[in-house]
Amino acid sequence: MQYMFRVRYFLVASAFLRTNLNLIYLIKNKGNNFNNLFMKKLFSILLFIISMNSMAQDQVFFHNGNVAKGKVSEVNDQCIKFYYEGEDVLYTISRNAISEICFQSGRVQQMSQKIDVQSPDDWEKVRLVYDKNEVFGLKSLGQIEKHSSGTWSFSITAGHFSEKTMKKIRKEAANRGGCIVLILSQQSNSGGFFKDGHASMSGEIYTY
Repeated sequence: MQYMFRVRYFLVASAFLRTNLNLIYLIKNKGNNFNNLFMKKLFSILLFIISMNSMAQDQVFFHNGNVAKGKVSEVNDQCIKFYYEGEDVLYTISRNAISEICFQSGRVQQMSQKIDVQSPDDWEKVRLVYDKNEVFGLKSLGQIEKHSSGTWSFSITAGHFSEKTMKKIRKEAANRGGCIVLILSQQSNSGGFFKDGHASMSGEIYTY
C-alpha cells in the first residue's frame, strides 16, 4: 500500500515537472498562441495542486476491507482518534479494528494482526478484553453469559471455575463468528464445606 502511494505521488510529481518545463519553454519562445497555451499550462498547475491536496490525507485500512480517508489526530496503545474526510467530528477507533495506517507523508504504521476465526474449532484464538476502547469500530454480535460450577475440594480454587467459564465464553464466541469478547462482569467462588464452587461471566461479542 505504501508502494502504491509512492508510485501515485511520483506520477503526479512527474506530470507537474513536465508542465513546469513546458511553461519555461513557452516563456522563452513566445508565439501567437502563447496566451492560450499559457492558460492551459496554468490550468494544469492548478489541477496538480488540487490533486495533491486530495492525496494529502491519511488512509486507514480496516480488517474488514474498508478504507477510510481523513486525518489521524492521535494514536495510542488502544485506539486512534480520527476525522473522516469532509467531517469535523472526532471518532475513536480501536486498533483491533485496523490493519494499518498510511499517513499522508507515505509512512505506514501497523496497528494490529487480524484474528482469523473461521470456525468453532478456532475458539482458542478468540481474545478477551476488558476496556471498551478496544472494541470501538468493531461490529457487535450480541451479548453472552456463561456459568461454571463444581464440587469443592482442597485442590480446587476459584481460578479453576473462572478458566472453565472463559473457555465456554471463547467457544460460544467462535461459534457465533466472533473474534473478540468485551468482558462486562465476572465473579467466582471456590466454594467450601458443603458448598459448591462456581464462576459466572458476561460479555459482548465482536467481529470486524
